[in-house]
Amino acid sequence: MKDKILVIGNYTDAMYHPFGGVDEHLKGMLEDKELICTDNTEELLKLTGGEYKGVISYLDIWDGALTDKESEALHSFVEEGGALLILHNGISIQSQEALRIMMGAKFLTHPPMEEITFVPKSHVITEGCKEFTLPEEPYQFEMVEDDKEVCLSYIYRDKEYVAGWSKYVGEGRLVFLTPGHTAEIFACPEYVTLIQRSMKWCLKEI
Repeated sequence: MKDKILVIGNYTDAMYHPFGGVDEHLKGMLEDKELICTDNTEELLKLTGGEYKGVISYLDIWDGALTDKESEALHSFVEEGGALLILHNGISIQSQEALRIMMGAKFLTHPPMEEITFVPKSHVITEGCKEFTLPEEPYQFEMVEDDKEVCLSYIYRDKEYVAGWSKYVGEGRLVFLTPGHTAEIFACPEYVTLIQRSMKWCLKEI
């Protein structure tokens, strides 16, 4: 039986990043898992029942927030051993202070989209991954001081910025990756490999 992964995004009310198309790319690259794709954040309340092994956040709720119960359910799920992969705008759940601290950073801003080169850092997640260039938003963050390990960076105006990291949270694991502004981004072979290995790391398969 395939492990079930809850994948949450916004199909109809996304501010900038609609989930349609992204969901199909994720299903294709993670075909060894059963991905349950939804825009219903109340599904997070089912995490405590052991139905899901992991969560992928592609939520686009910059002007909103999860409910306290949803936030608590996600936080507890990861602390108790669950896997959380956050892609691009999925970090918009940061309005919940506990989730911001758990994720390890707060999104601040991004300059206009342009061609950006992403550089894998030395990490088990990035083994076999090569640098890649994408038309992308150069996300910038205010980092929480914790034990996160940077696994990806990008070059912007000749300066290096953090673009991805891994982190242990209690018994669980999470990874954040910056790329993901459009569905087409998820067709990049190098990024597909990085997502696949990040999901495996979060699930303790590598």
